[in-house]
Amino acid sequence: MESLKIALVSDWYFPKIGGVAIHVHNLAIHLRKMGHEVSIVTNALTNGKEGELQKYGIDLIKVPGLIKDGINLSMIAKSSNSLVEYLKGFDVVHAQHAFTPLSLKSIPAGNKVGALTLVTNHSVEFENFSILNGFSKMSYSYFKMYLGQVKVGIGVSKASVSFLRKFTNAPIVEIPNGVNIERFNGRGREWGTRNILYVGRLEPRKGVNYLISAMKFVEGKLTIVGDGSMRKVLKMQAKKLGVEDKVEFLGFISQEELILLYKKSEVFVLPSLSEAFGIVLLEAMASEVPVIGTSVGGIPEIIGDAGIIVPPRDSKALANAINAILSNQKTAKRLGKLGRKRVERLYSWDVVAERTERLYRGELGDSDTNV
Repeated sequence: MESLKIALVSDWYFPKIGGVAIHVHNLAIHLRKMGHEVSIVTNALTNGKEGELQKYGIDLIKVPGLIKDGINLSMIAKSSNSLVEYLKGFDVVHAQHAFTPLSLKSIPAGNKVGALTLVTNHSVEFENFSILNGFSKMSYSYFKMYLGQVKVGIGVSKASVSFLRKFTNAPIVEIPNGVNIERFNGRGREWGTRNILYVGRLEPRKGVNYLISAMKFVEGKLTIVGDGSMRKVLKMQAKKLGVEDKVEFLGFISQEELILLYKKSEVFVLPSLSEAFGIVLLEAMASEVPVIGTSVGGIPEIIGDAGIIVPPRDSKALANAINAILSNQKTAKRLGKLGRKRVERLYSWDVVAERTERLYRGELGDSDTNV
C-alpha cells in the first residue's frame, strides 16, 4: 500500500508536559516507522524534541501565535483559513485534544484541503486547563460547531468516547493510549523497598492530597514526581499531618530517571478524581509495578484485574490498598506480572499505531475499518 501523508495537530505538545504530548510524540514516531510521512503541527514554542524528530524524519510545523501554557491563543480568534496553507497536501489531518483551539480549527481546515479529518479526545470533562477553562464552560455550541465537522472521532477510553459523543454525530471508536514496552520493563526490579510512587501533575483533579493523607496509615516512602499549582499546598499538608519525612517531592525528572524509579517502587498509585486515561498507569504496569487507581473515568478499564481499584476521595481505602500490597510480596509480584501481560496485549505502541493506521486506511477506502 502507498504511504500516507499524516498531520498530527495539537496545541498540547512539548515543552507542555502531560499525556497528550507523550501520545502525539509516540504516535508520530510509530506511524513514521510504518513508512508514512508524518508531521506534527503545533505551537511555536521551542520544545526540545526537534533533534529527535529530525532523526526519525518527522517534520515539525510551528504555527505562530500568542502562546500561554502551551495553547495557541491566537487560534481562538483566527479563522480556520489561517491553517489551510499549513495543511495542504495531507491525506490525514488528525487533531489531538479535542477542546483546544489549534486542534478545533484544524478540522474545517483539513476538510477544506480534502483530507480525512479525525480528532482524538483525551478528556472526560472540562478540566482546569488554565486559560481555556472559563472559555470551555461558556459555550458547548462552539465545540459542537467544530467537532460536528469531523469525519471520525477517537476516544482513548470508554469514558472519553462517551464525552465526545456530546459534541458530534460522527462515528467514534475507542483506541487507547500506548506505552513503549521496550523502555518500560520489569528487568532489574527491586522488591522490599516499601517505596510508593505517584507520577503526574499536581492539580486538584489528581487527588494527590488524599494520597498524602493516606500516608498517616502507611509505613513507607511516597515519592511524588511532577509539578503543578498545588505543590506548595501539598507540601504544607504533609508537614501539618506529620508525614513530611515520608513524602518526597522530586518535581519533573528525565525519562531515564523515571524508568529507574519505577524499578525501585513497590506500588504505584493514581488517586485521581477525574481521569480520561492515565498513561502513567501503563508505564507502571509495563514496569511490573503493582498499581492502585480510583474508580473514575478510564482507570478501571486500564487496570482490569491487574491491580486494585478504590473509591475516589477515600484516603483510608488508599491506605488499605497500599498496605495490602506492601504486606504481601507474593501478591505484589503476581499483580506486577498481570499488569505487564495486559499492557503487552492491549497497550503497546505497536498495537495502538497499527489500529490507528487501520482506521485511517478504512476511512480512506483502502481496507476494512475494523480496529
